[in-house]
Amino acid sequence: MRRPPPAVPRPRRLIAPVLAASAALLAGLFLAAAPAAHAAAGSGDRRVVLAFLPSGGEDNPKPVLERLDERTALALGLVSATQGQFSASQMMLDISAGSRTSRAVYTPEAPPDLELVRGGDGTGFIFGWSQALERAATPPATLHPGMLAAEIPGGAAYAGVAGRNHIEAVVAADRDGDVAAVSLARADTLADRATALLAQHRLVVVGLPRADKGDAQLDDLLRRRRAGDMLIVLQGPPRASVPVLLPIGIVGLGAGGSLTSATTHLEGIVAGIDIPVTILRHLGRPVPDGVRGQPIRVGGARDAAALKDTEARLRVVSGRRTAALGALLFTWLAVVLALGIVADRRGVRAGLRVGALAFLWVPSLLLLTGWLAPSRTVEVAIVVTGSFALAALTDRFVRWPRGPLVPAAVAITTYAADLVFGSQLIVRSLLGANPRSGVRFYGLGNELESTLTLMLLIGLGALLWRRGRSRGSVAIFGVAGGVFAVFVGAGQLGADVGGVITVGAGIAAAMVVMAPGSPSRRMVLLAATVPIAALIGLAALDLATGGNGHFTRTILQAESPAALWDVVTRRYTLAFNVLKNGAMPFVTLLALLGAAYAVRYRERIYAPLGGAPSWHAALIGGLAASIVGALANDSGPLLLGFGVFLLACVTAYVRGDPRLASGTEAVAPRG
Repeated sequence: MRRPPPAVPRPRRLIAPVLAASAALLAGLFLAAAPAAHAAAGSGDRRVVLAFLPSGGEDNPKPVLERLDERTALALGLVSATQGQFSASQMMLDISAGSRTSRAVYTPEAPPDLELVRGGDGTGFIFGWSQALERAATPPATLHPGMLAAEIPGGAAYAGVAGRNHIEAVVAADRDGDVAAVSLARADTLADRATALLAQHRLVVVGLPRADKGDAQLDDLLRRRRAGDMLIVLQGPPRASVPVLLPIGIVGLGAGGSLTSATTHLEGIVAGIDIPVTILRHLGRPVPDGVRGQPIRVGGARDAAALKDTEARLRVVSGRRTAALGALLFTWLAVVLALGIVADRRGVRAGLRVGALAFLWVPSLLLLTGWLAPSRTVEVAIVVTGSFALAALTDRFVRWPRGPLVPAAVAITTYAADLVFGSQLIVRSLLGANPRSGVRFYGLGNELESTLTLMLLIGLGALLWRRGRSRGSVAIFGVAGGVFAVFVGAGQLGADVGGVITVGAGIAAAMVVMAPGSPSRRMVLLAATVPIAALIGLAALDLATGGNGHFTRTILQAESPAALWDVVTRRYTLAFNVLKNGAMPFVTLLALLGAAYAVRYRERIYAPLGGAPSWHAALIGGLAASIVGALANDSGPLLLGFGVFLLACVTAYVRGDPRLASGTEAVAPRG
């Protein structure tokens, strides 16, 4: 019989502590991993409903914004539906892609008619999708319709009301134009059907019925919303062709408040292309390269009345610009003629000075009317009366030719202050960027960039009138231009990349003129590099401050050299389209002829200045800024027209020298 092997001595006293420590370690590891596992599960279980609520209806004529405001769980905002002219098809394609561009660079410009076709197996297909894809490939931009549904495993579903238009289903289509599941039936079953689809699909797009039926189904969706799910409700596409801001409400981003995003930097306003990014982030899905939207977040206080006021103001801004310009020109002509009748040549010269100064006061007055938001008649009256009154006072108390210094200093200071506080007044002003167009939401638009750059140069020219060429004068131009360029280009301020090039070109030209001695070839070459150096400085500033502006997202974060080339191509395509538009060819020709005439006969035209270097520098710098700005911005020839017109106003002020009233060409003493 075999003996059992000898027993191995066991340290029994150590077994219990070791087991206890192992159990504690395992428990700690499990508890540490549990939140991560829970978070992952929570992200995987999250769902989103994107509902479109139509406006109108005999039984509920309330505006959509008021109806959303009644549902206090919703954070509220306005969404820029498209870039430029509105189209329901374009709106849905842009949301599905997470990116957009101007219709002017598409071929053809108008999107195709899109229609949901329901399959026999409960799926769907967007008729016209192949044409939409072909069209999306024509602009110099990265556009992938169907990106949103394609990035969600299992695709997206659509629930709507039978017998109605289903353009909203485009958002649920993947890159092949397929909709994973479609449910069409009676309006009173819509919330039930959408909830059933959520059991299989993490994104369900819902086309709500009109009026009270739509409100009832929206309330049902809100009641059925599971913790962790997101509900986005957006006004359905209106029958419009002009740019629009549509009401939007979201529950699932946090406590009800005001919506904003890094795309707009404006409290209460987001872009349509922000919606898919917000959905993908909520679902824990990656956002593909080329998508330009930014996540929507809850910002300030919830205030539907403020949103209504903002939308009403932005709706009328564009239409009042021509009226204000016409009234200003008519008043200037009337003032010149009236003063000429009273005091002949002396009166005409005074009228030229006052009218020119009035146009320099206009930008500051536009901030005032942007704050007041008066009626059309009152706004035009304030701008015209206020600018001419301030011009008369300036001409009375500030000796020629220093007059432009006062309105220029006021404009630069007030606009810089408003940029620091989020450009709230600039956005509401007649010369500001209009978020309705979807091109620019904050900061400085191209027209304002050109205007303020020339006002800075003219103001410096008037300030340094009696100073000769010197390194000190060069330094003043350089420092002033550098500080101004920060306000123009920084992502959290003006966010105008082309504006930095415009400022750099104008200031560089002025510095060359103010430098002692004759300009050398080396000096001219150095001046030519200033705009490039300004762009490099802007890049460093945006990276250091986290500006996250247009420059950062399109240039610094471009995924390839091809994407950078697309930006350049798109800018010049848009500029050429501006050149072809309406009377712009004639305006551009007049601007070029006017500039050429002033340059050729500059000694006679500007003889009253007595060859003052600072004024010479300001005028040359202003012309350089106008030409380079037209080449560096997508507004193109429009900026040339703006710049030459402002220089013409300044020329009128110079020709208004009171010493010329006798008919002799008096010359101001050289400082």
